[in-house]
Amino acid sequence: MGDDSRKKMDPEALSRMNVANVQPLSEIFCNCLQGKVALVTGGASGLGYTVVNRLCEAGAKVVIASRQEERGLRAVSDFKEKGYDVSWVKTDVRNVQECYHAVDFTIEKYQRLDVLVANAAGWDSCAYLDVPEEMFDRIIDTDLKGAYFIGQAAARVMVKNKIKGKIVFISSAAHMGEGPAGLGMNSYYIAAKAGVAAMTKGIAGELKQYGISVNCVAPGGMLSAGVFKEGSEAAALYGEEYMNVRNAHSHDAPLAMNPDLIALTVFALCTPMSDFMVGEVVNVNGGALMVTQEKPFSYTVEGCIPGPAKTES
Repeated sequence: MGDDSRKKMDPEALSRMNVANVQPLSEIFCNCLQGKVALVTGGASGLGYTVVNRLCEAGAKVVIASRQEERGLRAVSDFKEKGYDVSWVKTDVRNVQECYHAVDFTIEKYQRLDVLVANAAGWDSCAYLDVPEEMFDRIIDTDLKGAYFIGQAAARVMVKNKIKGKIVFISSAAHMGEGPAGLGMNSYYIAAKAGVAAMTKGIAGELKQYGISVNCVAPGGMLSAGVFKEGSEAAALYGEEYMNVRNAHSHDAPLAMNPDLIALTVFALCTPMSDFMVGEVVNVNGGALMVTQEKPFSYTVEGCIPGPAKTES
């Protein structure tokens, strides 16, 4: 719009026109994915499982890409019982060929791909001085390399088929240095998840020209299947003292009791809500890195902690 056109436009009329031309929220959030196809890596449990649920609720057909067949087929059965159209493909995202196979499977099954959520990840705890190469490679290859190449595979078919799709990468609060309170011991995981956040911006800048929306969600701690296994290797290596420190600080960081609290944000980035977002990293961590006030230390407002008692003069 040129400067002359702007000068002639009535701002009040523009406001009314803007409101008149918007999609209703029911279309944006409730059924915006009708006829769309999504691929979710690591979608058989945890955060990925809740993301699959929300995508299906909005009308999408979803392919779950994960390593364990039993868990994957059980997830498919769960969602089919709810009337959703869900399939599973065996995928280890550490293998680039398997990333491409997951995308090919999706196209063969549903003839299109509109949404990718690159959620598959692994983690554990290990002191920096002790990290072996195989542990470093496992986390970097799953969390960073896997996300990079499943994103590439999805983007290629979106570009080829002229689909203005959505790609959502999953980072972590670790990309800002957050880790197990009192311990840390996740330097390699921080490296992987910081890489995911950084690559989101670079990839988004390249794919914007094709109308493909690329953004990222960085969750904090969640009560999911991984919580019950995370730290097991460290416990075996460092013993009782490690567990004592870990347990002593177990309540220091906020924990989402249901991963759906994060899945809702992931879902939003798969909808028209993210149409004007490019390369953003949305932190959803319950304030994990904030200094938060736990008690109402104010004596000027009724209902807070009273101030010091005044002494008689």
